[in-house]
This record gives sequence, C-alpha cells and structure tokens, in this order.
Amino acid sequence: MTDERLNTLKNIVSDPESNYGQIRITKIKISDYRFFCGEYEFDFNGKNVLMYGENGSGKSSVYKALGLLASKKYSEITEHVNIFSEGKSPLVEFSFSNGRDLIIHSDLDELPKGMEFIEGLSVFSPMLDYKKLLKVHFSMNEKDENINIYDMLRILFKDYPCKEKQTLSEITDPIEYFDTLKSIVNSELIVNSNEILNFFEADVKILSFGFQQKFASDGRGVEPVINIKVEFKDNELTSYHNFLNEARLTSLAISIYFSAILRLLDTLNKECLKILVLDDLLISLDMSNRLKLLEILKNKFNNFQIFFFTHDKESFDLFRDKMDWEKFELYLHEIDNIPKPIIKKGASEIDRAKEFFAQKEYEACALFLRKGFEKLLKNYLPRREQLDKNFNELDLSGLIGKAIFICSFDDTLQILKSLNSNRKHLLNPLCHSNPKTIHANEIKEAIENLEKLNELLK
Repeated sequence: MTDERLNTLKNIVSDPESNYGQIRITKIKISDYRFFCGEYEFDFNGKNVLMYGENGSGKSSVYKALGLLASKKYSEITEHVNIFSEGKSPLVEFSFSNGRDLIIHSDLDELPKGMEFIEGLSVFSPMLDYKKLLKVHFSMNEKDENINIYDMLRILFKDYPCKEKQTLSEITDPIEYFDTLKSIVNSELIVNSNEILNFFEADVKILSFGFQQKFASDGRGVEPVINIKVEFKDNELTSYHNFLNEARLTSLAISIYFSAILRLLDTLNKECLKILVLDDLLISLDMSNRLKLLEILKNKFNNFQIFFFTHDKESFDLFRDKMDWEKFELYLHEIDNIPKPIIKKGASEIDRAKEFFAQKEYEACALFLRKGFEKLLKNYLPRREQLDKNFNELDLSGLIGKAIFICSFDDTLQILKSLNSNRKHLLNPLCHSNPKTIHANEIKEAIENLEKLNELLK
C-alpha cells in the first residue's frame, strides 16, 4: 500500500466522527473511455469535487464513469471505447478510502468480493442531471393538462425493498404494486420534498401524488398514471408545468429527486459508499437559487461525497470557495487531430498567489491577491451592495468600503482594514508600473490576511 493510502487510513482511524471517516472515493483513473484517449487520473483526496468543463472537454465522461459504480452492467463499458484508441479496451479504476480498489473492464460481470459497500448505489441512484429533472415538468404536448411521472417513479424506486426480501420491481400483481408505490411516495416523500422546497423559498408545495389508471392512447389496454398535485401561494394548480417559471419547476424537480435519494438510502441497513453526483443542475436557476442549492447540499447531504459538474464558469467561480472542494477545470485541446482534455487543478487566486510568491514573482503574486480579494468581497456582499448610485460596478476600493460599512464583527473588520492598507501601499503599486521597493514580508502579510478573511467569511 502506498504511503498516501496508508496516511488516508490513519486519518480515518484517528477521526472516526468526521465525514472523511466515511468511505470515500480518493482517486479515479480513466483509460480509453468515452472522450479520454489514453490514461488520465483525477486525485480527489476523499473530498467533495467541483468540476468545470467547457463543451466537449470530457466533463460528461467523468460523470458517466462515476455512474458505472451505480450500474450492474459493468461489462457494457466495452461499448464506450474512445474512437481514437485503436486496439485498446476502456478501463475505469476507482480507489477508495478503505484501501479497496475496483477496476471496471469488459470482463467484469459482477462486483468482486469485498466491494459490498458499493451495492447500495444501485438502490438510491445517486446520479442526477438536468435531463432527469425534465421528467417532472416537461411534456412534448403543450396541451397536456398533467405530467405523468409514473415511469420516473417506477425507475427511481425499482429496488425499493418490500416485504419478504422483495423489491418493488419484483412485485407481479398490478394492484399490489400500485398500492405499494402509492404508500411509498404519499408518505415521507412528500414531507421531505416540501422541506427541501422550503430552502428555495419558491412558494410551491406538493399536496399529493395522484394515482389513477387510464386507457392507453391507442385504446389497447390500460396504463398507470401518476400526477403531482401542487399548490402555489396556497392556490392549487391544475397544470403546474404550464404555470410555474423555470426556476420553480427546477426547484420542484430537484426536491423530489433529493427526497427520493434520501428515502431510498434510509432503506439500507448497512454502511455504504454515499456519493451524490450532480451534472448541470443550474441551467434554470438564478444566482440566488444556486446558492440555496448549495445550502441544501450542506444541510441534507453533509455526510455524502458530492461531485458537482458544471459547464458554467460563473457558477464554478461562485461555488469554489463555498465548500471544501477538490477543484478541476477541463478544457478542449487537439493533439495530432485527436481531441484531448487539458486538466487544470482548480487552484484559487490565493493558491496561485502563493505559487508566485514562492517563485519570487511578486508582481504576479500581487495581481492574483488583488483578484482574489475582489472575488471574495463579491461573494460576500449582496448584489445591490456591489453597485454605486448609478448602478455601475464598484471597483475594489468601493467594495472594501461597502464591506467595512456593513461588517459587524470586530475580527473581520480588522482584517478588512489591514487588507485595505495592503491594497493602497502594496497591491496597487505592484499591479502597475512602479519602482517601489518590494519587501517579501509585506506580501506574506497580505497573503495571510486574505486567507484569514476567506476563513472568516466562510
């Protein structure tokens, strides 16, 4: 076992109460799978993961690779070999904080012995993207009065354990199946969904899931129908998908899926790998609701390892300092006409400044400190406080002034004033042509001040 893996295990033993004491993914190695031609490695260190990827850079391939853990059809990986990897077979290798490794390849039919902690993933289905959200509120026919979510719930709860070691999908009697599904979703699922909806402050509430059967459109047989009964501001809606805006519809869908994941997890009677993998859930959410989604993750999934993927750089920058993430940025590059990803470990401006400080590149260090200071204040200040009386963007000086004015904590206020002094006498001169004598201790003090402020504002 490597020193790194041994240290990870030592940390788990020494701190069993921390979230990192739970089983986590420490590393993933992807070889000749989907977008990845050749071998690529992502070191997660057991942390939550925030990943930005521009279109076509491999972000979705990492998402799909994680999805293999929740799949029982591992051998199908062979269908997703990279088209430029001639004569090679795709491999995805996972390393876990409990010292176990899993290599998924074309000859793997079932989980090897000792990997039972992964089995629960197929029950609570941790993969969620915007396409799944659409099943709650999108219909091809705009005239449809209601959305039938039967297929969504059928797939979501297929492995829900019922009596006599039977899962929901194994119930063959239609009446028993329908009654069982109804009892599942019309109890705790509604309560928990509404609790999560309250985070979004969307004024939306789920009243019930309506169950009925109707003749199929072709007149052949009967099909099950499940509709969500919703109210908005205490008024029941007959066609919520045509009335609610995109943000509220997205909030509704996220709440139902999150509640279902937690409900399914509760049915497991043994410790398992808890991951939540989210891909582009922010498309229809404004900045305020994006931050509320982050609050849900902190409150409801604090014992999960969260993987958050986005193609929106603004959201990546907004989220990067809001949680303890391992951060990655993926960019598209071509080598010999073969598209390949450039993987950049998403260091913050403070981290970049420290790198330049170590290299004695003080001007570059000051530039990143200034950028980091400005970004930190913009994450801290409400949007309206970032504008002057003419609704123009404030510069760094103006942002500091607003922050000092609204700050009510002595420690934070003192750091803000120190950083403002650093800005005037150090950062500004170094960011422009200036013959000022540079003292390393002054820059070191500015780095320490910015790190302190970052921790205080978290």
